[in-house]
Amino acid sequence: MNLLSIIVPVYNEEENIGTLIKKLKKLDLSFSNFKKEIIIVNDGSTDRSATVIDSFNEIVVKNQDNQGKGSAVQNGIKSAKGDYILIQDGDLEYNPDDIVKMCNQLNSSENLSIYGSRYQPFYLGLLPKYYNKQNISSYLANIVFISLFLIFYSRIVTDPLTGYKLYPKKFFKNNVIKSKGFEADHEITAKLIKQGFKIIEIPIDYKPRNKLEGKKINFFDGIKALITIMKYRFVN
Repeated sequence: MNLLSIIVPVYNEEENIGTLIKKLKKLDLSFSNFKKEIIIVNDGSTDRSATVIDSFNEIVVKNQDNQGKGSAVQNGIKSAKGDYILIQDGDLEYNPDDIVKMCNQLNSSENLSIYGSRYQPFYLGLLPKYYNKQNISSYLANIVFISLFLIFYSRIVTDPLTGYKLYPKKFFKNNVIKSKGFEADHEITAKLIKQGFKIIEIPIDYKPRNKLEGKKINFFDGIKALITIMKYRFVN
């Protein structure tokens, strides 16, 4: 069986992380020919997230000073033993049951990554779906990022901002990810495309939350993302 390393970067998610860990522990991937390991990276949380995380066994826990999501993901990858890496946001916007669907899409090809798309299929084949409670600026930003990947990489990625991405571990053995924040996702996508990896997107469930509910991505993260997408078209 393949081993899937599920890496969960966490910053101030005391209300959600316990429920998420329970869902991940119950997740049965055996029908997809996978076993799993769960790696929680506490990115310097200042609430009770660490206490909640420490109440669970049979998970790997990494602690670091607050350095951003990208740094936390990279820290988790260093400890990962899996053949594949899946990044799971520490909130409950995504449904862990969709991980099974993503694993089912893998085949013998080593140059393959699976993205869970919140926006497949597009409305009328043109526009991403808009969710109730979704931040309009995040929705519009995703359209901008879709356009940038099409312009700079000649590739349509329907959901560059998705929090569900599954990668082969060998990609990280051969690549150093330099970004430290949310923009690390775009650096990875850019490098996957440039190195000839195929990205398959499948529809997933999504329950957006707003800033009052703990949403952390902001305007400056969007600017960093714009720069990252364009930058890595021309540099390695």
